[in-house]
Amino acid sequence: MFAFLRGAVAAIQINRIALDVNGVGFDVHVPDSVQRKLVRNQEVLLFTYCHIREDAFQIYGFLAEEEKALFMECLDINGVGPKAALGILSTLSVSSFAQAIQEHDVAAVTRTPGIGKKLAQRIILEMKSRMGQDPELNALLGAPDTASAPVEGDDVYEALISLGCTPSEAKKAASYARETLGEDATDEELTRTALRSLAKASHGKR
Repeated sequence: MFAFLRGAVAAIQINRIALDVNGVGFDVHVPDSVQRKLVRNQEVLLFTYCHIREDAFQIYGFLAEEEKALFMECLDINGVGPKAALGILSTLSVSSFAQAIQEHDVAAVTRTPGIGKKLAQRIILEMKSRMGQDPELNALLGAPDTASAPVEGDDVYEALISLGCTPSEAKKAASYARETLGEDATDEELTRTALRSLAKASHGKR
């Protein structure tokens, strides 16, 4: 209904602001990430989404079109309502969410209040599935480089995950091992080299 609203921030509350648009006060729900950037009397333009129910009319506002687009994409997932979608954007930036989807990082998504492991897995799987069919979503989240990056189903990557590595650590270490040993190396050799690289990196941080 409203593509955007431009006005002055009249009041700031938890997860919402009052936006004065030419003397009319709009109650706008915003993520924590947006709320932290706003101050009273600041002139601001918010990209808005209107959520209409029988008993409520709610406006959600974002500083970037990408945030609004991700919010709307999350709403299309069964089990994700406006509160949960807003929570995702309060917990993760668009780029952090994209990385979590690409790396199947369930733990990152479950940091959102109210989203458990099963729902996080559904969000990741549905987003990945839709990325291959939706160019706009693909552009928003960025397609993983499947030609060069190890992904789930890769034996070395899976071995590292089973040993307690994070998806990001496993991906980086598996890539390093392949670059070091070449594709003729066995999975066992690659895994040992990957673990040694992680051990060296951990030692270097101390």
